[in-house]
Amino acid sequence: MFHSRIPATGRVKEVFDRVAKHYGMVPALQQAMAPLPETTDAVWTLSLATVKEGMLSEELKRAFFAVTAAAGECDYCVCAHMLALYRAFRWSNAECVEIIEGKPSSRFSEKENAALDFARTVARRPAEVTDEQVDRLRELGWSDAEIVEMVTTVALLKYTSTVATALGVPFEQAMLPMLKQPPFAGSGD
Repeated sequence: MFHSRIPATGRVKEVFDRVAKHYGMVPALQQAMAPLPETTDAVWTLSLATVKEGMLSEELKRAFFAVTAAAGECDYCVCAHMLALYRAFRWSNAECVEIIEGKPSSRFSEKENAALDFARTVARRPAEVTDEQVDRLRELGWSDAEIVEMVTTVALLKYTSTVATALGVPFEQAMLPMLKQPPFAGSGD
């Protein structure tokens, strides 16, 4: 696992203070990115904007994040976004596992589940997005702006999950119990 040896001083401390103000701590992902404080800050700013800006609900975006993290094989990000679904929207583990396994969510409408399927395609292999998928989204009432928002939401998580996976970002304490249940490798032991 990668552990940054950059002290939290100067610009790094400023960025960490901003992140800590939101979470009450500095997650391991931001700590791993400390050698690049401007990038860390930009990713943090983009993350906040992606969640808050636009027309899609935060709950749907968090579901996009979870399925994107699973497609990218980033257990750290899967845990982080399952935690967000648990805490902010009272999802169960079983509900999270369903969407990660590619099943529709009973929490979402047909329209939202179609968006979730689209997000899975974008996460797995963006070149496989078809005109038919986009037309289906439009038929269900999604606007072009919302479709762009779907793609940018998935793209952000693809970036962060790549960073977390490649650097072997360690799990947060709150994530450790999750690793003993589905969808993680340690489940069923």
